Amino acid sequence: MGEPRGVAVLEDWEVTAVDARLREFTESVDGVRAAVVASVDGFALAQSATQQSSGERLAAMTSAMLALASAVGRELSLGTMEVLMLEASEGKVLMQSIPLARGSLLLMAACGQRSVIG
Repeated sequence: MGEPRGVAVLEDWEVTAVDARLREFTESVDGVRAAVVASVDGFALAQSATQQSSGERLAAMTSAMLALASAVGRELSLGTMEVLMLEASEGKVLMQSIPLARGSLLLMAACGQRSVIG
């Protein structure tokens, strides 16, 4: 079967660097509960969480949500989807695509309700 398609977007050293930055992000930004960098096809490449979460499941859901949001944007002729934000009673989730020369990656960050998204 081989490796998942999206993993080839980053070299091993790049995955290590992204993983370190993601951990730094969740530790330094108040209120961040979890963050995942994923391939477009929904495979987690790096993850960090202050509470237990499944990076693989979050990566797959982020991929599906962004694909659906992009389809809605195309249907309504809104142009390219930039950011998808989900607000719930106990927190917020920010999802976005990160374009690279070799393809795109997805970022998902989950924050507490008091977090300021900026």
